[in-house]
Amino acid sequence: MMSISSAARLISSRSVAHTRCALQASACRRTVSTAAGSQNSGDDSALSLLGPLDMRRMDLICHRGPADFEGRVTEVTNNELDWNKTIFHTMKNPIVAAMLKERFGKKPLWADSVISDVTKTAASLPGKQYHAPAKIRHFMATECEFKNEHADGGFDDHLDFCAEYAARYFPGCSPNVLFLHSICGVGTNLFPMDFDKLPQLEALLTPNEFLHVQAFPALQRHLFISLLKSLREHQAAKGGLGTLRGVTFKAYHGATLTLEGADFWDQLNYQLIHNLDFLPLQRWSTYVGDPAVRVFVQLHQLLRDEGKLLADITADRLRDAPGLGDAGALPT
Repeated sequence: MMSISSAARLISSRSVAHTRCALQASACRRTVSTAAGSQNSGDDSALSLLGPLDMRRMDLICHRGPADFEGRVTEVTNNELDWNKTIFHTMKNPIVAAMLKERFGKKPLWADSVISDVTKTAASLPGKQYHAPAKIRHFMATECEFKNEHADGGFDDHLDFCAEYAARYFPGCSPNVLFLHSICGVGTNLFPMDFDKLPQLEALLTPNEFLHVQAFPALQRHLFISLLKSLREHQAAKGGLGTLRGVTFKAYHGATLTLEGADFWDQLNYQLIHNLDFLPLQRWSTYVGDPAVRVFVQLHQLLRDEGKLLADITADRLRDAPGLGDAGALPT
């Protein structure tokens, strides 16, 4: 089993040493491969995505954030789900496995009002915005092994959603990062790509994309364990994060990476987009202790407070959800 350093180190005034992976010229930060998502807008409206993306993900794209659908959705057990084909099959603790199956092993039955709303809204939005480069898809298909993260579709549905959301609502940053965010590891200690293939991956990406793809899985774990708590404490103690330069940490493959300045904030926005795909559909008040809910609420609040919520993600539809104050913040 592979492990990473237990803590990410915040950096402020002192300069830091960069690895070759992390060394970035500021001029190339925004030189990203967004052409895959911008040159071909696909069909006339986002209705073309309905089918490839399920109703839950389509609602997130249509309304740019989550909602509490209590009374408008019924979640039923998906008896056809092969748990061994999901990223959660490594969980041997029967109690934890049961909790994960309860959360992710279901499929939703939607009220007609939700279906009507999503269909109508999707018809008013532009068509598919992200088209993964063929060379990246080929590499993933022939050199990697991915598993499902949800009962309601394969792993590629999760990747397509994250990249599509970024292409639409995270301007100036490459959606390729979220299409590849899991390639260097997932939270359940699965590694879709052998690390000796990193040079092949690097050749497919810009330096900035490669930095963020390497950083994503380790930074995600740090956020859930201690980094977000440290950021909130630093923010409270200093009256903001204006003196914070970034963070340095070990990636899953052992390299020490540093995210500074714009790269640091961009990565946090990538993390927030990804987190959208793991939020509950209903009864949010019963999930205030859930790690995904806690990270979404607190990270959204932190980015908003610092003026760094660069991705268009709104919590407006959670305004009346009870109990979210216990998770760290309430939408305003």
